[in-house]
Amino acid sequence: MNNRFINTCVSITVSLLLINSAIADEYHYKNVLLGTKAIGLGGAFTSISDDMSAVFYNPAGLAQTKLNNSASLSTFAWEEMDIKEVFADNSDFSRSSFSIVPSFLGTGKNTDRWHWSLAFAVSDLSIERNYSTAKTDILLDNGAQIGTETQFANIDLDNASYELGIGGAVKINDNWSFGSSMILKYKQFETVQGSGILANVNTQLGPINQGFTATRRITDINVIATPQIGVLYKSPEFNWGLKASQDVALNRNFEAAHQIFVSSVGGVPAPGRNASVGLIQGEKKQEYATNISTGLSKQFNRVMVSFDIDYYSDVDVKPFTISDFHPPITRNLKKVINYSLGFSYHLSKTNKMTLGFFTDNANDQIDTAQPYQRTEVIDLLGLSLSVNTDAFGFPITIGGYVKQGTGEIRLSDIRVVENIIGLPLYPPSETFDVSEAEKRMAVLYISANF
Repeated sequence: MNNRFINTCVSITVSLLLINSAIADEYHYKNVLLGTKAIGLGGAFTSISDDMSAVFYNPAGLAQTKLNNSASLSTFAWEEMDIKEVFADNSDFSRSSFSIVPSFLGTGKNTDRWHWSLAFAVSDLSIERNYSTAKTDILLDNGAQIGTETQFANIDLDNASYELGIGGAVKINDNWSFGSSMILKYKQFETVQGSGILANVNTQLGPINQGFTATRRITDINVIATPQIGVLYKSPEFNWGLKASQDVALNRNFEAAHQIFVSSVGGVPAPGRNASVGLIQGEKKQEYATNISTGLSKQFNRVMVSFDIDYYSDVDVKPFTISDFHPPITRNLKKVINYSLGFSYHLSKTNKMTLGFFTDNANDQIDTAQPYQRTEVIDLLGLSLSVNTDAFGFPITIGGYVKQGTGEIRLSDIRVVENIIGLPLYPPSETFDVSEAEKRMAVLYISANF
């Protein structure tokens, strides 16, 4: 079998080797909303902050809350992503995952002026198992079929994100309060991703099977501290809140292992090699954006309206590369502004409905000057709805929200495989390895205060 066929076999192979997690979303800031009221309002909670989730949204609100009890929240999350035309037959690669997250527990103590609170949140606890194949015919120049080619891609992912926050606030007078909190975050991302090809060719000597497979296993563990300060003004006319926070990386443990194997009857042409196994490890910490959130809310008879603006600064870093054979493990972050608009309607003294609209914009951008860039640029729009009732003898909330958006994904880190093997495994891309993509997420939650 000649070298032309070898190159054909491996040229269309790995289009999905190094895609990141859909749920473990490093490209968005509003991955999963926290807190009962905040979720129903689409996150427009900075100027309200009257329950235990104020530790995360605006710690100054702790001084205004009258709750000393704990809260719990169970979340059921579905997420899907379609990456357009990634296989040789122009079919899409679809990813989906489901998770059940017991996402919020909080308790606190209130006095005349002071309040403290301890809160624990599970913002992500997801598992993904996806496998896709696409089959095409192998044709000669005259159009005669001589075999079939099967392309495959798989993603196995286990992800967890835990947040522990402690906060305190003081009530300066009837209108003003000030607070601060410290949140510790533990994020663990583990994935095994791979793709390859199996070519079955009919020859005069009988069928020949040959192909290619590439696999990468990534473990990325980050410990982050987030100090926050907040101010809250409450009056019969309107409420106003302001919060500032900064993620600070305390520790990182990154590890990536790859296995690449090429099988061909005719051998791999020089200067390439037919196999590679390697491991890299790094501790370089990612720098994070500064977050400033401000919000206004006002009561109109039975209806309360709240509006939030969340600003995240840009981060400009020098990409840190452990090895020339692997993509950088740090990246720049684009400035992001998200908006939330919430409505709350009191059906009675204890029952109410909430409706929220919000954005979740991407914090990265495609840069074709980067040879191995892997990024997702999908801006999302969200809609939330909830109902609060005490029909069961204690306050309970049932609700949910959806997010959807379209954009682009760039997967130029597949070119790393060519660098390792030493062969042009992929045909040149006129779009710089950019594909269109669509992302959807639906969350159902049940919350109760005891």
